[in-house]
Amino acid sequence: MGVSPNHASFRAGVLRTHLLTALLAHRAAQHLGVRTRVAVRWDDSDSLRSRDEHRPRLLRELTQVAQIPVEEEQRVFRQSQRGDRYQQALQRLDIQGLLVTRRGLPCLDVAAVDQLMAGQGVCPKALTTSVAVNTTTALCPAQETVPLMRGDGRALWHLATVVDDIEQRTTLIVRGTDKRDAMPVQVRLYWALNEGRCPPAHLFLPKLLEPGSVVPRISGLLEQGVRPSTLRCFLAEPYLGQLQPAALPVSFSALVGQVRTVLPRHGDSLLDERRLRSLDRKVSVTLTPEVAKQELDDRCPGTSPRVTAWITRCYPRPLSQQVRLCRALTDIEINHEPPPDQAEEAWWWLDAWSRDMAKGPPPHPVRWVLTGQRDGPAASELLEVLPQELMDSRLASARQALSRSSAARRRSSVRSRPSNSSDSNSGSPTVRPVTATRTGA
Repeated sequence: MGVSPNHASFRAGVLRTHLLTALLAHRAAQHLGVRTRVAVRWDDSDSLRSRDEHRPRLLRELTQVAQIPVEEEQRVFRQSQRGDRYQQALQRLDIQGLLVTRRGLPCLDVAAVDQLMAGQGVCPKALTTSVAVNTTTALCPAQETVPLMRGDGRALWHLATVVDDIEQRTTLIVRGTDKRDAMPVQVRLYWALNEGRCPPAHLFLPKLLEPGSVVPRISGLLEQGVRPSTLRCFLAEPYLGQLQPAALPVSFSALVGQVRTVLPRHGDSLLDERRLRSLDRKVSVTLTPEVAKQELDDRCPGTSPRVTAWITRCYPRPLSQQVRLCRALTDIEINHEPPPDQAEEAWWWLDAWSRDMAKGPPPHPVRWVLTGQRDGPAASELLEVLPQELMDSRLASARQALSRSSAARRRSSVRSRPSNSSDSNSGSPTVRPVTATRTGA
């Protein structure tokens, strides 16, 4: 799979294409009884846009968010380091008489390729049709000549991609429908550079469009609290079979088992973030504690395993809510929401409890004192998991919140209280005389 390191995070539609590529490859391998190999290729020949610092984050999104099992980093192709291979391919095309020069750049002569193929009994249009899995496309390139090199000697996408596909022994190419016009060009290049062998199968996916001018990135969705498990299920959902609400497929292996062998026909669609949030709530309830704990650990590194295990076992909620609770149970300083009713009584009960002097069950607002939140697990459960060394800081922070709330109520009462009954009834502002007192000689 070709990855352009032009940004630190994938667009949702791009990651969907990579995920579907891996899922379909694994599903086909299961059917054929062969091994699957998914390799990353860094399309970084454009030095003006590519950044080395983006590659680790993108690779993590492939392997941890999409859970794609990719080849080791040592075997990854980097197009910026393969200029000699592309030059060799260009020389081979030149020897075959398939190049012309336009504006000083070497270009593929489409008519010459078609003539060579016909001379060997191969129909270019029929070959292009045979490798198109699920779409109709133009059978001839739109241009009579196709540039293969930049002015500085770096290979352009058509040439570099075909050369890499041949060396990586690619058998399945999955792309967005916006890349359909590239297939007639690359089918011809592949045939010419690979001794007339049949090109890989080409499968095209409708685009996942982003509503609005802001492009949602995977990193942004994760920061908003969307689970990696939910993203995998959401991106693959249109291509899965009948789903069981009680056991949504969220792992890569589970998705492989659910992906359709015949893809549905549908057009481009919008990234529906409302649907994503709804699915996230469903996934959070059905997720196994082990997977939920791993995702919480990734978001809250360094947290006590006892705390994260308790949260994921006893509080099956969206990841953003679990992260918030985790921080409330571990951070020394927290912010309290406005106090609920009976918060004062809860504070006194908890103060007594910390000195082994409490009587009766804990009032519900004890939850607010301990976490700063009105909602969440029961107070009795929180008392079991909150580290004892944080109790004093929670009591102090809650006392400050109560004092601020009380002061705000007093100020509001003073501002709204009329000075006397006659002023209040008349609606006229009250004017009081100002008396100055001078002391001293």
